Amino acid sequence: MKLGKVLLAILGFLLVYNEAFPQSLPAGYPVLVESERRDQLRTADSLPYSFFLQNDFLFKETLESRDSEFEYGMVPVRSSIFANTSRPYWYSPNEMIPAKGVQIYISGGAYFTHKYFSVDLQPEISLAQNSAYPGSRRIRYISTYGDDPERFGDGVYSRISFGQSKLVGKLGAFEAGISTRNLWWGPGQWNSLTFSNNAPGFVHGLFGTHRPAKTFFGSFEFQLISGFPKSKKYPAYQDSALNAVNRLKPNRDRYLNALNISVSPKWIPGLSFGAARTVQTFRDSVDVSNFIDVLPVFWGVSKQQVGSDLVGESDRGRDQQITVFFRYVVPNTGFEFYGEYGRRDHALNIRDLTISPAHSRAYLMGFNKIFKLGGEKLVQVRGEMTQQAQSVNWVVRANSTTPWHTNGTIGGFTNWDQAMGVGVGMGSNVQMLEVSLVEGINKFGLYLERLPQHADFYDTADLEKKGYQPWVDFTAGPIFDHQWKNIIFSGRMLFTYTGNYFWSQELGPQFDFPETNSKFSTSTQLNLIYLFGKKE
Repeated sequence: MKLGKVLLAILGFLLVYNEAFPQSLPAGYPVLVESERRDQLRTADSLPYSFFLQNDFLFKETLESRDSEFEYGMVPVRSSIFANTSRPYWYSPNEMIPAKGVQIYISGGAYFTHKYFSVDLQPEISLAQNSAYPGSRRIRYISTYGDDPERFGDGVYSRISFGQSKLVGKLGAFEAGISTRNLWWGPGQWNSLTFSNNAPGFVHGLFGTHRPAKTFFGSFEFQLISGFPKSKKYPAYQDSALNAVNRLKPNRDRYLNALNISVSPKWIPGLSFGAARTVQTFRDSVDVSNFIDVLPVFWGVSKQQVGSDLVGESDRGRDQQITVFFRYVVPNTGFEFYGEYGRRDHALNIRDLTISPAHSRAYLMGFNKIFKLGGEKLVQVRGEMTQQAQSVNWVVRANSTTPWHTNGTIGGFTNWDQAMGVGVGMGSNVQMLEVSLVEGINKFGLYLERLPQHADFYDTADLEKKGYQPWVDFTAGPIFDHQWKNIIFSGRMLFTYTGNYFWSQELGPQFDFPETNSKFSTSTQLNLIYLFGKKE
């Protein structure tokens, strides 16, 4: 509580003394990040920006303000109200959690910037009703290797933190410092295979670029981070009998090291590609005198390189993910497409990788297209699919029944028990499509989504043979963004029809002949953003 009082006092002081116009915004910020990405499709001026690292340089209003060497100002204040009726909806960015009931989120702050340093203070506050709802009663459906609880505690959930804060020194295009901000790595619009804003940010040191660094071959971006994700270890289920037999991983402190490198070659305008690697281990197993312990992203990428093919022995509990990605903004067409492919388990060697490239893989693909109607009016069509369920080689390959973001030794690739990358649920797949009429920031459209819940578990547990049907959520609803001078409103009203909720397993003991159990729920998501000192 003392931390909260200090943060609120500083925020109040800066509200009184704010005089500057520029804005400093974190990754995944609602409305504005999408607007910047859409603007890139309308003009070739900003093609070097890959969107693989969503840093401050994305926001032109901040970048182009150079009235003095030293500037300070307010970060836009964002307040969000989410309300889920009969059960949680997966989308719960930053400090929010997937929970039933009403949830309130507030973020704001201030920044100081100079040619050689930058300070951002952006605390976050969240408060969730976190009501109980019908959950699993018979099937241990959540992988015991990960962290994905049905409910975050038994009552009201609240949290206050430094949120999207950051302190860095700068030299040209490079920066180094400490941050609690969310990271967003990769080309995805809704999800990322490594880092997104699905979970709260965690304390990490960083070294990399804060804008694309120009070279003779084009431009490049990179970020190297080391940090400490947190675990709360809530019970996996709302059912005490299931919790009694669940193998909950020990709540040991973790250490995470990650590297992202991308290139935008000048010979192919609009093309960017790159790769990322994340490695996490237990903090008490790190020997600070050992280079590989401190920077395991430079560890060998095959099991033969690290001395063994036995998970849990060769890697001393290390858990890795490697992804490769690309994004191509087709010049003068208002169209982009992108993809990301990742593996979470080391291949034994090149032969193993060649024979079984789909082992432990996940991938996402997406596109974004605008059609000009005249003036500032546009039609935007965008979509994305994310696949976490494993390929069929789990049938013949041992120890391959753990989905993306999980590991048999460490647990989940999580912070505060939420996945740091894909937010739709362990082993779930999702397909999304949006069609909107756009004018500037203003937007009105329709959102569609199909989400096979825990599809990986459905396959690896052979539920089909036991008579269960796939659990699939179908979601649709209107979306609306509008700006009135300094105020931006963003809202979504989503309606979800669920077929075979929890595979209909709670309706009776006749596993071979379950009845159909369908549900209906809604998710209302409202964001209100106030831009300080915005010029008319």
